[in-house]
Amino acid sequence: MEEPAAEGPAARVTEIRCPAGARPLRLLEWKVKPGALLNVDSVIAVCAPVPAEGECRAAERKLKSDRAGVVRELCGQLGQVIAPGSVIAKVEECSHPIVMKGLCAECGQDLTQLQSKNGRQQAPISTATVSMVHSVPELMVSSEQAEQLGREDQQRLHRNRKLVLMVDLDQTLIHTTEQHCQRMSNKGIFHFQLGRGEPMLHTRLRPHCKDFLEKIAKLYELHVFTFGSRLYAHTIAGTLL
Repeated sequence: MEEPAAEGPAARVTEIRCPAGARPLRLLEWKVKPGALLNVDSVIAVCAPVPAEGECRAAERKLKSDRAGVVRELCGQLGQVIAPGSVIAKVEECSHPIVMKGLCAECGQDLTQLQSKNGRQQAPISTATVSMVHSVPELMVSSEQAEQLGREDQQRLHRNRKLVLMVDLDQTLIHTTEQHCQRMSNKGIFHFQLGRGEPMLHTRLRPHCKDFLEKIAKLYELHVFTFGSRLYAHTIAGTLL
């Protein structure tokens, strides 16, 4: 039986208000709908200041969001006069749970720019604090996302009735070196470069390596382990298939 998925943290819904201290505004047009994605400085509505008696009509004004998230409620009707400080929208703020090179994968917000604007704030901008791939340190996810991915992996293994087998490459299944002896037999040796200008590598497979992997793969989910780069691991894995 599969384990039930755990519920994530409660969504944080905040209010976006009409600027305080300004004159009342008449709501002319909504630029977003409930469910729409907002970034910082996204236009929410177009309004016009209510002129005092005897004044000419003032220029229209755009009300913008000061946070990223999803619109949950629009608070007002077209033509309505909005008092300074009144709530114009309720937004479920993005917690930026997945970040790659400073960009949120959920809302697209550039968190480096957001950090520069809010450098003094104490609360963290993103909940992404867990590194998922050792060779891509720029990819970060929240602890909730990491736990969810772990549960999904566990559930998949239960469905497939398999355990994970960590397979070490170097000095176990293979031996790789930059040194090449001209008198060495090429039988079972794979020659390759990881990139232009990189040294030529020579990899020898352990005898009966492929037969072993084909048999063991029916019983386990195989994971390759190496202290080498990700490209190196992918290259060797492609050779073993």
